[in-house]
Amino acid sequence: MFRDARPREVYDVVVDFAAYARLFSEFKAVRVIEQTPERARVEFRAELLLPLRYVLELRTSAEALTVDWTFVEGEVVTDATGGWRFAPEGPAAGSGDAPHTRADYRASVSVKAPLPGFLVRKATDALVAASLPGMFASIEKELRRRQQAAPQP
Repeated sequence: MFRDARPREVYDVVVDFAAYARLFSEFKAVRVIEQTPERARVEFRAELLLPLRYVLELRTSAEALTVDWTFVEGEVVTDATGGWRFAPEGPAAGSGDAPHTRADYRASVSVKAPLPGFLVRKATDALVAASLPGMFASIEKELRRRQQAAPQP
């Protein structure tokens, strides 16, 4: 849950793909290949156990506050699907209390590396377990930065 943030604020951070290399330490480079209001094709380069490069097709909906992605191509990463859903949670609108946002995240990644399968699975599981809290913390930090930079009413 993201406290003191509206769903659209969280969504706007997540769909700012060009900022990912700045926001998330595991990404060394991110290149937006194509982008429209409803979709983006983005190349990600990361350095985890090995250098990784992959391209995702991301479908975005500012109206529904959703992001869904599918794998296009890659090296080491051989498949990836997932998505985000953002919804208000907590105080009722107009209550005077700060809004909260529930973020539902799902991801599946397949990796083919020059290592035994059990080591790849163990490393992938460990990376996901270690990176998820950092990802949410980075989004939270960027939310606060943007909120502080926004003109106050």
